[in-house]
Amino acid sequence: MDYKLEYMERLFAKIGKKKTESYVISRIWHQLDDNRVKFVIQQYIRRTQDKYALADLYLPQLNIFIEINEPFHKNNVAVDKIRNEEILSVTHSKPIVIDCDNDIQEIHRQVTDVVKLIKQRISELGDKFKPWDDASTLTVEYHRNKGYLKVEDNKCLRTTEEVAEVFGTKAKHRGFLRASGAAVPNKKHEIVWWPNTEHRLWHNELSEDGMFIYEYPKAEDKRAAHLKQWLSAPEETRITFLRYKDDLGFCFYRFVGVFRLNREKSVQENKCVWERVSDTYQLNV
Repeated sequence: MDYKLEYMERLFAKIGKKKTESYVISRIWHQLDDNRVKFVIQQYIRRTQDKYALADLYLPQLNIFIEINEPFHKNNVAVDKIRNEEILSVTHSKPIVIDCDNDIQEIHRQVTDVVKLIKQRISELGDKFKPWDDASTLTVEYHRNKGYLKVEDNKCLRTTEEVAEVFGTKAKHRGFLRASGAAVPNKKHEIVWWPNTEHRLWHNELSEDGMFIYEYPKAEDKRAAHLKQWLSAPEETRITFLRYKDDLGFCFYRFVGVFRLNREKSVQENKCVWERVSDTYQLNV
């Protein structure tokens, strides 16, 4: 299935029970009629150190946040104002509010204004506007042709087989190391690793700042042996793709950096603590 089609099908299925929100976002999508623009729903935004918000609709290429306020928001005017000011401070983009405590003609008028703004922003960007093209970046060929991996690019692949193929190797499915990674050809003590944050037997956790991965068996009686194994093993470099599932149910493997075991922290915390030593990796394929 075409990736964009599947993406938008899942997006509308996700918000299907939110009738007003679904109606407004659908009208924006169809009135805009431009599949170069990516729609993201429930975008996570860190407002302060201990508070976050979820934007109803986010257009990442244009840094546009859209809030769809249903009638109950009338009781939260002051709270919403503070929330939107905090979002502006963090993202440098003031959320656009569509007030749905109105009749259908007024809602349509607001949607039309939003669509005009989106088109204007695209026009202002000119050649700097980058069309939504996730499908092409989700390929082995894209990464091989680019020649390097970089964390800030936030690029992904769909399967472990594709991750392995980027490095000219194959994903195998038996044994601990083979199941969660594969040796990089012609690179001693280097593996490509794809930890799963939802594994039923293993705990794999990326720290919020992206600098550490905490790895240990969920079975407490196996943790000491696992730590001892890696503390006594030769130093290993792990080119790491973390498996995650997005809000629409797509599974991806995202490059999160190059990691090595921090032995001191591992001993202190009684678990394997892998520390990021580089946010880039040069491919040799």
